Amino acid sequence: MPGCRRSSRAQTRPPRWPPWADTPLRFVVGLPGEHEPALPNFPWESLAELPATPPGRRLMQDDLAYIMYTSGSTGQPKGIMHTHASGLSYARTAAATYSLLPEDRLSNHSPLHFDMSTFDYFSGPLAGATTVLIPEAYTLLPASLSQLVQDERLSIWYSVPFALIQLLLRGALDQRDLSSLRWVLYGGEPFPIGHLRALMERWPQARFSNVYGPAEVNQCTYYHLPPPQTWPADQENVPLGVIWENAEGLVLDEADQPAREGELVVRTPTMMQGYWNRPDLNARAFYRRERLPGLPEVFYRTGDLVRLRPDGLYDFLGRKDRQVKVRGYRVELDEVEAALAALPVVESSAAYVLPGADGEAQIEAAVILRDGQATSPADLLNALRAHLPPYALPGTLAFLEVFPRTTSGKIDRRSLQAAALARLGLA
Repeated sequence: MPGCRRSSRAQTRPPRWPPWADTPLRFVVGLPGEHEPALPNFPWESLAELPATPPGRRLMQDDLAYIMYTSGSTGQPKGIMHTHASGLSYARTAAATYSLLPEDRLSNHSPLHFDMSTFDYFSGPLAGATTVLIPEAYTLLPASLSQLVQDERLSIWYSVPFALIQLLLRGALDQRDLSSLRWVLYGGEPFPIGHLRALMERWPQARFSNVYGPAEVNQCTYYHLPPPQTWPADQENVPLGVIWENAEGLVLDEADQPAREGELVVRTPTMMQGYWNRPDLNARAFYRRERLPGLPEVFYRTGDLVRLRPDGLYDFLGRKDRQVKVRGYRVELDEVEAALAALPVVESSAAYVLPGADGEAQIEAAVILRDGQATSPADLLNALRAHLPPYALPGTLAFLEVFPRTTSGKIDRRSLQAAALARLGLA
């Protein structure tokens, strides 16, 4: 069911403005209900009856444009305030970075509260491109989704890796002509390297890019992948890449001193104004420095741990809040997941912690095996010993048919953890 299509009729119609445009309104994209009071709704049909004169209101670039609610890694929704300047700056930079053209046809199946959707709704129209809205039913049936990509002649795809993995494994790609795809963007989670290589080999005509950036800054890095034939034999992950245009990144250690490894902080015009009605979060969210007296530079603390390589690329190491201590050692749960996902029999993996009998954290993991593969938890753990130190090995491995997912398509690790706690009678 395509949508957001350009038409000559729409382009010649004079602009019409609603009578309520002269009153201050707040439009919130995201989670309704207890987070925001009820907002006025206006039926689409009412647009045909509106006057053609522009409204009397004036908007400045630093005025609030929208509030996007995201749970982030905490599970507690928080409202991210973006201005007209930050939204437009993102749209322009993304359109330039990925060379959007009026002839492009973009896919969109991200929910509005997921910042990925802003690429299709902001950058697409800015470039004069067409955005095709993909109904949720198609995302549940990979073969139908690949048929839609073929029929709509989509040229740019942007999603979490999960959607692409489903297309690769269950999308009947050998029966489709997807030669229209010229650029594939993915982000939100690491892409298992085996699946990524296989998909790139199946779509050699398309360019692939790893896209990174919290919703608070829209995006801040990219990495355009070289052809898989050029990868080293021991390639295990893909870097976050470089800081994109009109942005600056720093790596800070625990004392907020510059370092090669540590937390990534970013300043950019695409950055949020702050969190809605959360001065406590705002006090912790930003890092400030003064290179000129009285002129502070404000950076957003991403909470992501990175390594700055000698070639200028950033490697993702994990989340600060996903770093746990086991027997006195620091363990990155994202590293455990990456090691599991690199095993040939594993389709997807998730790691989380449970309280141990001695009060220390105990790592547990769940995996989905590839179709037709069979193994045992003991065999998987033995294979994992070649990639992880003993203290980082999961104490328990669970085999699942499917992972719970958030509304943005990411693995819902909190649900996995809650189910494990309930199974142990600790919930």
